[in-house]
Amino acid sequence: MHRPHIDWRHSRPFRICLLLLVMIVTLLGTLPYFISFDLIKSELSSMLEKDTQRQLTIRGDARFVLLPQPALLLDDVTLTEPSQKDIFSHADRVRVELSLWPLLFGKGTIKALDFEKPELNVIRREDGTYNFEDLLTPKSQTQELSFSLDTVHFNEAAFKLSDEFLGESIRLSRLNLTMKNLSDPKAGRLDVDGILLIGDEDRPVQWQGALSATAAMRYHEADHRLLVADLLLELEQKGGSSPELRLQDVKVSTVGNLVYGWQPLRFKGGELKLTASGQRAGQHWKGELDVPEILFSKEAISLNRLKLNVGMQSPSGQLSAKATIPTLSGMQQGLLRTDLARFEVRINSPEQNLALSFASPLELLKGSIARLPAYSLSGSYTNRNLPRGAIGLDLKGEGTLNLQAETLSLSSQGQLDKSPIKATIDVSDFVHPHYAVDVDLHKLDLSPYLPVVAAGAKTVNPDKPFDFWWLNNLDASGNLKISELVLQKLHINDISLQFAAKNRKLNLNPLAAMLYEGQLSGSLEVDANRKNASFRVQQKLANMNINALLADVFDTSRFEGRGHVDLDVSAVGNQLSDLRRTAGGNVRLLLNQGAIRGVDLEALLRTTSRQISLMNGEPTPPANSNAKTSFSELRSTLTLKHGVASNSDLDLTAGILKLNGGGTLDLNSNAIDYNMHASANPKVPELKGLAGLKLPIQLSGAINAPEYHIDYASLKEQILVKQKAAAEQQKSAAEAAAKQKKQLAAQAIANKKATDIAAKAPATKKLANPTKKPHK
Repeated sequence: MHRPHIDWRHSRPFRICLLLLVMIVTLLGTLPYFISFDLIKSELSSMLEKDTQRQLTIRGDARFVLLPQPALLLDDVTLTEPSQKDIFSHADRVRVELSLWPLLFGKGTIKALDFEKPELNVIRREDGTYNFEDLLTPKSQTQELSFSLDTVHFNEAAFKLSDEFLGESIRLSRLNLTMKNLSDPKAGRLDVDGILLIGDEDRPVQWQGALSATAAMRYHEADHRLLVADLLLELEQKGGSSPELRLQDVKVSTVGNLVYGWQPLRFKGGELKLTASGQRAGQHWKGELDVPEILFSKEAISLNRLKLNVGMQSPSGQLSAKATIPTLSGMQQGLLRTDLARFEVRINSPEQNLALSFASPLELLKGSIARLPAYSLSGSYTNRNLPRGAIGLDLKGEGTLNLQAETLSLSSQGQLDKSPIKATIDVSDFVHPHYAVDVDLHKLDLSPYLPVVAAGAKTVNPDKPFDFWWLNNLDASGNLKISELVLQKLHINDISLQFAAKNRKLNLNPLAAMLYEGQLSGSLEVDANRKNASFRVQQKLANMNINALLADVFDTSRFEGRGHVDLDVSAVGNQLSDLRRTAGGNVRLLLNQGAIRGVDLEALLRTTSRQISLMNGEPTPPANSNAKTSFSELRSTLTLKHGVASNSDLDLTAGILKLNGGGTLDLNSNAIDYNMHASANPKVPELKGLAGLKLPIQLSGAINAPEYHIDYASLKEQILVKQKAAAEQQKSAAEAAAKQKKQLAAQAIANKKATDIAAKAPATKKLANPTKKPHK
């Protein structure tokens, strides 16, 4: 029997039932959008305040929908901190999705949370707790509402994350965060993308970068443990940065696995490996940090087997640093410490190389302050001006590194080139560092490290340009003391100076030292910031051994004595020959108890006095290196202009002679042209014949080896003039004596005649009776 086929699509009863079902579902799904549930607002606010002491404010609508999933929709939601009015979070809209079947039985089970443009202020306190933990563990366990989260989503979120333990805060903007499949212990996943901002909210952004992260999320309910596995986080700089940071093209990549405890939320440990690269003020940096084991307990943290590699490349050189730390541990809210950390540092450039090895306990405070309480340091230093070896150093001390403030402080004592040293060095600003230095060094002998000088070769090339590479980026100030400094033949003792160097300028003031048994004090200025460097020296030298100085510096031993020099000299140029040509200023010289070697003026005067008849203008015999002219005092004031020193007030006092004169010393051509006059002491019997005469002496030739020429012809002329004057004086005296004799003879005759006349004159008569009576 054939049954008729029924087409349900054309069945009228079926079409009516289907239409009614669609209308009911549509009505149930859309009607709640037009109904305001004020009761929901008050009930949610009351329940949350009871559990957390937080105030929940819903300024917008509160609605309930059934489709596509039962959910609460809350608009303009604000939540405060516990018992405070400070806002913890705000969202334009919150969607709370509920499970359908529990809802049919009168129970609310939250399945998903969706936040639209939320703003959250998350704080990690110094004790490791978070300011949102009370929301994860509500105090009242309501029967009507429970959590079985499968998905949490933040759309266009703005987070501020503050870590009181580290003392740092960051901001996240336009953050999209999705955690899904949370109810599946094997399929949970985390996806994040957004913008990370560094800087306070009330100031311009200092740095920003695009952030993306993915990870698997595995929740183990038995031990309340959440594993964030296969984490891959990447961060790439967007735009520039503030002038303080000076960062460009920064890229950070982090991989690892992290373990969290749940209720309360605590970081338990894991492993991380971080790589970073970027530029800072023209420096290209690369770094890698490997922490293979991180352990967190309730109150302690332990980072095991840390390895750090850092490299920097710049136009002026490169830096590499390595660190190995077996264990860094401590209290979460206190110091992290290790008994032994090792560091290897290398700084290389075309001009200089520095290699250092540190071994020290390490204390790390809040992630940015590192202390080395008792380090041992060994290393070596070379530069291109010291090409023959490396200067070794072996120091012990303590130091502090502040990465946030960019400061480094080291206080050391030990040995530099096997000589005792004490030093403190403070560095600020790691891009353009300023060094504050205080060094006290016993001895520094640079001779073994200086270029080799062949025997008989010139020690200084006057046309070799000065090398001011060490001033290029130097910004430093401080004090320096060196008990003994040796530069090949030059010896300087008890150096004490204050210095300041910046913008290719160097100022040493005051500068004091013991130089060849004498005291030096004054200042020195060098300005290499211009095309032609400028120099100025203002110095006073007292009681210096002039012979030792000239022998070591100018390779001459023609002069000796105790010198007093007062000089103020300036010069411009980039090589020694320039300085000789441009030098100008004033020099006042005083020598005591000295001698001029190579000529014995006293012997010359004695010989001249005995053999005056042999003076016919012959040249001076070759200088006798053993001969010398001793003097008690030598005074001279020189005026220096364009590299030529001139004077006319030379005054030398010796036992039997006096020397006066003047002339020039040409530093450009290393030539001397000096004219002097030696006068004999008339009180010396053997030189009585030279009284009133001046012996002309000329110095000429190289400054370090002058030749002496005695002008005997001029002396002979002086003697002839003196003899002629003496003869004329003698003749005039004889004539005057004869005249006087004649006058005396005539006077005697006149006196005799007067006597004879007086004898022949009649005698005067005497009165017989002088008394006479008057006439009557």
